[in-house]
Amino acid sequence: MKRSLILTSLLTGAGSLAMQGALIHRYSFSNTAGEAADGSKFTDSVGGANGTVRGAGASFTGSGLDLPGGSSATQAYGDLPNNLISVHSSVTMEGWVTVSSNAGNWTRIFDFGSTEGGNGGEIIGPGNTNGGGTGGLDYILLSASRGNNYGQQRVEIRNEDPAGGGIATHDSNVNTVFGDPFHFALTWEDTGVSTSQVNYWRNGVQQTTNGAVGSNISDLNDVNMWLGRSNWLNDANLDGTFDEFRIYDHALDASEIAASMAAGPDATIPEPTTGLLGLLGLAFAMLFRRR
Repeated sequence: MKRSLILTSLLTGAGSLAMQGALIHRYSFSNTAGEAADGSKFTDSVGGANGTVRGAGASFTGSGLDLPGGSSATQAYGDLPNNLISVHSSVTMEGWVTVSSNAGNWTRIFDFGSTEGGNGGEIIGPGNTNGGGTGGLDYILLSASRGNNYGQQRVEIRNEDPAGGGIATHDSNVNTVFGDPFHFALTWEDTGVSTSQVNYWRNGVQQTTNGAVGSNISDLNDVNMWLGRSNWLNDANLDGTFDEFRIYDHALDASEIAASMAAGPDATIPEPTTGLLGLLGLAFAMLFRRR
């Protein structure tokens, strides 16, 4: 094979690797153990989009963020920067969490979206800070409970900001043992104009398969990027501990999710450019080698 053809083939392969997507945000909550006061920061070690603790009663365990649960008017939750999801056409939200107790109705693992009222639907702290209603408008959520039942969960996507976009609901029924950590992964990917689909795994078992959604990811008004709090402000905050939370810019498949779950929350993840740089190095080495 001529060297030019070798180079072309390897660069094509490198380009394909680059198109596969990457981990773009990673929160490992590795702050020194102690109080996580309102305003405390936790690091995004990949994307630099650092999060903030809002509200009262949280603590860092040394390897996690422990939320106290209870009223969203006062109690702590994790607040990520705005618009981390809507700029993509395919995403995965993955993490490890321990639900500690029944803290109330409709608690959330995460809820990314907006709430009724002014300020573009954004709530900037505990309680209702935008002077409007208390209902969620636009969001993608993963609940820890349906109502007060922690043996039932929900994935829901609503597109009502502006009104008329509809809602998609996909339920699961997995027994939650308080105090036991579990792994979750939720993918969302566009499939066409105003169509997308979600897939959801808990502890490696797929609960939702190609669940239909009548909107695109870009329709989401994700100004409230919350861990442990609901965009429906009367819902309770989660009593639980996040060991890790990740966002990818593509939909992981079942084998990737299984591998990530097996590796665990503290796994070393290669930089997304490693494989690409290796292929490029090999390409140029073969191009300029002595014949």
